[in-house]
Amino acid sequence: MKTAVHAANGTKTFALRPTADTLADLSRPIDPRHLKTRKQGSATLTYCPWNTIARHLHHRAPGWCWEVQSVQEVGGSVVVTGRLTIPTADGDLLHYSAVASEPLESASKAPAAEVAASSCLRRAAALAGLGLELWG
Repeated sequence: MKTAVHAANGTKTFALRPTADTLADLSRPIDPRHLKTRKQGSATLTYCPWNTIARHLHHRAPGWCWEVQSVQEVGGSVVVTGRLTIPTADGDLLHYSAVASEPLESASKAPAAEVAASSCLRRAAALAGLGLELWG
């Protein structure tokens, strides 16, 4: 298997995995103990926080990279476009792009750009198969 440098200082390495194995691992459901719920209006939503998604990516898709490609204000909302890239031992670079938005005047305590960026990461990960079961 190929290895790649994980840390900027070059001290950690990890083994890239074959494309089929990576995709199979990404498609496994997330253990319910890693999920959270929140109320949104009268509905209760089940979700996986962005930091838990990141931990799952570390384990299931070593070498993954997240890039926020753009942040724009559109009609009273922040719109974030991002791309998740996953390298594989087969030499493939799997790319998953997503878009998410958040109203500037949302009820969230976090800045709208942060909320949109974390939602964008979750959507890109779902396109790769991770947490796809949460999108009903």
